[in-house]
Amino acid sequence: MYNNQQNRNTPPDKSFKPFFKDDGSLILDWVGDKAKDISKEISDAKYGLTATGLRNFYNEFLRIRNLPETHSEEKKILIKLLIAKVNYKKLTNKAPAIFANFITELITEVGDDLDKFEKSCLIMEAIVGFNPKK
Repeated sequence: MYNNQQNRNTPPDKSFKPFFKDDGSLILDWVGDKAKDISKEISDAKYGLTATGLRNFYNEFLRIRNLPETHSEEKKILIKLLIAKVNYKKLTNKAPAIFANFITELITEVGDDLDKFEKSCLIMEAIVGFNPKK
């Protein structure tokens, strides 16, 4: 059984969506104020995602994005696996529940749309960029 201490220190589930407008374009606040806010929340000491942990997830986004266009089915599978990866990290107390919730909502909204995934990489880039240094 995993250590449940982390879960006691997390806020109630909150929703982050929408990330995209009806036409599929990115809601610009997600590379601005919203990215800044979530970056601060997930790095807060009581939630505990380290800058390295955040960068590792961002690198995973980039790895998928940088696969050749001919690998679109593989990309779609790897995108969906991001949800499993972040939830595993949450269960092992290496990622806070708030971050797992954020990634799950983002990837769920991306779905199979590779263009939206490209834009989700920009969201992650902004979050990493706003990550407060400790």
